[in-house]
Amino acid sequence: MIEIKADEMEGGGQILRSSVSLSSVLRIPVKLFNIRAKRTKPGMQAQHLMGVSAAAKMTDAKAEGLAKGSTELLYAPSSTKGGRFNFNVGTAGSSMLVLQTILPLAVYSPSEVQLKITGGTHVAWSPNFHFIKEVFFPALDRMGYSPSSFEMEKAGWYPKGGGVVTFSSKPAGSLKPIKLESPGQLLKITGVSCCSNLPETVAERQAESAKQLLAKNGYEAELERKVLPSSSRGSALTLWAIYENSILGASALGALGKKSEHVGAEAAQNLIKEMKSGAAFDRHIGDQLLIYMALAKGESSITVSELTPHIKTNIWVLEQFTKERFGIEELENRIARITVRGIGLERGSLTA
Repeated sequence: MIEIKADEMEGGGQILRSSVSLSSVLRIPVKLFNIRAKRTKPGMQAQHLMGVSAAAKMTDAKAEGLAKGSTELLYAPSSTKGGRFNFNVGTAGSSMLVLQTILPLAVYSPSEVQLKITGGTHVAWSPNFHFIKEVFFPALDRMGYSPSSFEMEKAGWYPKGGGVVTFSSKPAGSLKPIKLESPGQLLKITGVSCCSNLPETVAERQAESAKQLLAKNGYEAELERKVLPSSSRGSALTLWAIYENSILGASALGALGKKSEHVGAEAAQNLIKEMKSGAAFDRHIGDQLLIYMALAKGESSITVSELTPHIKTNIWVLEQFTKERFGIEELENRIARITVRGIGLERGSLTA
């Protein structure tokens, strides 16, 4: 059993998610203490509970301490299984973070996995649906895994949630290492400006504001405007820059009292910052790829736009489970090169 002090490093929910993911695919029991102890609301909240519960259901795991506000968890997986699963966060908690927790199980599942997850699709402090679909999954595809389908039936915004996403995938068996240090030549910038239960002009204003700021910096963009079905209201803008070798992404979320033009400018500024870094991956994708680099066959090496506390924390957790050391080299312009020799996990090692 591995014991993790979850208030170490950045001390957030990522320690819990990564620990449960790794425990599940490696079938190593884990005990976590002081979960989210540094947060205003310490302990596990709805989306954390759903992530752990989902992983437990897919691995027939024993999970003790699974309660709202709990700061301790004992998680002991049995065997991984495929099949159909329906998970409901019950609030606007991020359905994307639930997916992030259980995605490694789908990658290494013994059979096809079909998921329906209800919750927040576009909420604060988490990647949104469009970012995962258009930026993250293309990056993971370079390692040999891509879902069969990933669709959004309804958008889920704060505070009601209720967004519905469906996901299906066949297992990869194993992952290839990724070696990518330069994005290559810029091909195009695109994105989606969306809103629900708000005037269509909200999506239009967000898009136009982003396009204007990008144009001032010498970039053209083709943006789609969408009105999304939802039981709540909200807006978001997700941008991605498609290069020869990789895709960089950025987003911004609307809020009460926040002008649509500010949403557009925020997303554009975030993307411009990522593009000017010269890194192969933005700081969010770099963070999300780490677990797959650690599990792949062979040595991976990527550059990220910024070595964030989140990335450092994730690496710390991964090293506890895999016993492999990550190499970190800080380069010019705040870029970091991250390397690791993966343990070469294969699908067959997960079945009972």
